[in-house]
Amino acid sequence: MALDTLRTIALDKSKKQPKQIDHLTEEAPILDTIPFSAATHDMWHMAEKLVSADAMSFVSMDAPLPSVASDTALIKFDLAKMGGMMEVAEDKARQYGGKEKYFADKTGPVLKVTGMNTERVIAYNNLRQYALDQFLAGKTTKTMYSAAGSGNANYSIIAVRFEEGVCSGLYNPKGFGNGVMFDTEALNGGALYKINAAGVVGYGVRMKTDLGFMITGVRNVGAIVNIDPANAKLPTAMQIDDLLADIRATDSGRTVLMMHTRLKGALCRAFKDDRVQMRPADKVIDRALESWGGVPFLTSYNLYDGTEANVALA
Repeated sequence: MALDTLRTIALDKSKKQPKQIDHLTEEAPILDTIPFSAATHDMWHMAEKLVSADAMSFVSMDAPLPSVASDTALIKFDLAKMGGMMEVAEDKARQYGGKEKYFADKTGPVLKVTGMNTERVIAYNNLRQYALDQFLAGKTTKTMYSAAGSGNANYSIIAVRFEEGVCSGLYNPKGFGNGVMFDTEALNGGALYKINAAGVVGYGVRMKTDLGFMITGVRNVGAIVNIDPANAKLPTAMQIDDLLADIRATDSGRTVLMMHTRLKGALCRAFKDDRVQMRPADKVIDRALESWGGVPFLTSYNLYDGTEANVALA
């Protein structure tokens, strides 16, 4: 089960409407980076989670070999249907140059907002929430840290190590069967119908696709929460180092540190500004901080901008 980004998958399978993925990820850099894999059963995915495993060992010459085994558990992940309906009155469609042109022009902004909302859901409802649930359930003693912000004006840093079969997005491989990322069908066969209770007639289309997310490992996701730069409540260098060590981060490109773009600026001020040196001839101030220990920062304006509620880790 190979991992590809949603863009790679869409460009390979959505031959009829290649612009859909451009609209979806135009303002969603996190969604454009997350790797996805095909679900095993179209609308749901069956994953295998390692429960325990024995290790082989060295033995003396001619001594019997020890018995080894591994135990796994099956976990089911359901995909969610993402979609919507768009309608236009007959007269408006005529003024616009036809219903096809109207729907084509209006789909781009809809997909853009959809992508922005989708990456926020993945970051908070899937990744950060999973790390918090594991921490509170005592399944891991680490992976969650607090920067000690006490109000409801916080940010988070979410560390993720994507791994094939363990931590990735999911898509329905049959959802691309007609050559488009979003399966699109004309309502009422493309003919006129009443689009509202007032009896206005017009046209409509339905668009949908199936996406999900799977996480089975306890060392793939972690977070630093309760970060409040306005009150000098920032993560320490040790917290960031420990967070990356907890999820076994690598510099292979599969590990990222997700955060709001404004928080990245705060980290630049905290960890780099005092170290920037300039000479009289210098005309450019490079304050950029793009990675930590080889792990890149992945920023987005779609994450909550200092409006996260305080997270209790006790």
